[in-house]
Amino acid sequence: MSVEAILVGVYLASCTGIGVYFARRGADSESEYWVAGRSIGVAANAMAIMASLASGGSIIGVMGLAYKSGIPFTLALFAGAILGFPLAAVLVAAPLRRFESITISDFLTFRYPGAVARWCVPLFILFSFTVYIVAQMKAAGITAQVLLGMEYKTAVTASTLVFVAYVSLGGMLAVTWTDVVQGTLMLLVVLGTAAALTYDQGAPLAVLDRATEAAPKLGEMTQTPIASLLGIFTLWAAAIPVIPHIVMRVFTAKDAEGARVSLNLAMILYSILILAAVLIIVPVGILLHPGLQDADQVFLKVMQGQFPPFVRGLGIAAVLAAVMSTTDALLLACSAAVTHDLLGPFLARKGERVRRLTTAAVPWAIGLFAMACAYHPPKLITTFYSSAIGLLSASLFVPLLAGLWWKKANRIGGSASILVGAVVYLALELGGFAIPKFSPVLFALAASAGAMALGSALGKPPAPEISLRIERLHAN
Repeated sequence: MSVEAILVGVYLASCTGIGVYFARRGADSESEYWVAGRSIGVAANAMAIMASLASGGSIIGVMGLAYKSGIPFTLALFAGAILGFPLAAVLVAAPLRRFESITISDFLTFRYPGAVARWCVPLFILFSFTVYIVAQMKAAGITAQVLLGMEYKTAVTASTLVFVAYVSLGGMLAVTWTDVVQGTLMLLVVLGTAAALTYDQGAPLAVLDRATEAAPKLGEMTQTPIASLLGIFTLWAAAIPVIPHIVMRVFTAKDAEGARVSLNLAMILYSILILAAVLIIVPVGILLHPGLQDADQVFLKVMQGQFPPFVRGLGIAAVLAAVMSTTDALLLACSAAVTHDLLGPFLARKGERVRRLTTAAVPWAIGLFAMACAYHPPKLITTFYSSAIGLLSASLFVPLLAGLWWKKANRIGGSASILVGAVVYLALELGGFAIPKFSPVLFALAASAGAMALGSALGKPPAPEISLRIERLHAN
């Protein structure tokens, strides 16, 4: 057995062990399973948030995106995500943490009572995150294929079984502490790789100059329409405050201030990771491995050609860490959407045993379905899952912020905003219209805001008990 395979085996066994360790605590209550008993400190939560966002897309996909579409387009996506962190910290973290719910659907259903928030929000989450999971599984599969020589489907199957196992066993506690380990490993490997390449290839700016001479598209703005750059920036800026696998981290914090600080620290860590990957590793990849048919393999090719087996083993583990740290959080959010949001009242009537069995079974069902889809993977990971996340940005950003900060927002306005944002986005994204990639979110957010304003003007004011509770969320 190779050194790489041994290191990966130890890593996967460790993740499963964490899930087993936290299995009993996760089974004790819904609060323990879904939001870790609201007990996670600032440092651990910051690392977990960073790891949840720094997916296979951030190591494999973002480097592939820069290799294929250029650094300006990639940094537009990255800059949007970075703006999303302070938006979440300033506008969402404190009041939403004080609400003390389990999911974003809990808040939106309270704020906009009715079938739209009750059913559409968890269904949108389930659809978008299943697509997101498929993209992560591709990253795991091609990593093991390139660096371990495993058959692609075998690699996807093995990785899926591991992360579904520890999510179903330990819930948010297991997910959080595996994410802390995985986030640390990602930072060490990516920054270590960047430092080693700098030592071997020369100063980053000099390498970047050589890479843009060899492949001019790497630094060009002109190959991507401005509407696409603005769209991908806006999509991720609007996504960070609303995507459930980040929002659920807000609910795990010990208090509102801890939630806010965790988001800001996560922004710093994520910035360091992405800049090292895009500005140092990708230019070296362009120089050493031009003309890759699958751009998502650029990091893997650099690891394969430039480093010894032990370091390659750490590289494989780091990519799997990126995949698993996001996928476990996505799986938990999908499981919450089904078990807590959609089936919660039904399971409450069926008793604790049925609730526990369903809670454990749902991640397996979602994970195995996504695994089957990942056997026929998308071409570019990051653009694939960004399109799916756009649905959540378009449908949830305006209702969430208006629900937290606008007293006149009511059930009609909120319901209309959710539906109109989703319908406009899906129509433009899937309807074959001749518009730039990622620009549909711009139109959808505008339509969602318009629907919120019009619906709130025409509908009845929110009930007094709703208004009173929202006021209390902003009390110091």
